[in-house]
Amino acid sequence: MNISIIYGSTTGNTERVADMIKGQLTDHDVNIVNVADVKDDDYNDAELVLLGSSTWGYGELQDDFAIHYDTLSNVQLAGKNVAVFGCGDEDGFADVFCEAVTLISEKAEECGATIVAEGLKVNGNPDDNTDAIIAFAQSL
Repeated sequence: MNISIIYGSTTGNTERVADMIKGQLTDHDVNIVNVADVKDDDYNDAELVLLGSSTWGYGELQDDFAIHYDTLSNVQLAGKNVAVFGCGDEDGFADVFCEAVTLISEKAEECGATIVAEGLKVNGNPDDNTDAIIAFAQSL
């Protein structure tokens, strides 16, 4: 299966999660790309698209992903299988913890995608969440 993992990362945590997911998908052809460099073919060539963004401030998308989010449409996502992941900090932000996962999932569905896995929400350091990341990747 052709899979595109498209992520936005400021501190490297979401990029780390993307790499960890790719490491679990060894039986597939996986293309991993920073959202700042994404091209239409990254969507067109994929049978499964994983979208990842960290959550900043009070429930805001990572800067690069926010720009891409505004341009997402049914052209990229209609009929695609999509899974979403994100990083955040639950301490002090429990009510908007990993809100990016919710926002991206809703936008993908509005654009005609099918969400194929429960969104992965990573609290803090990705290396402290290895089991959850592996389980998410294996659910795909």
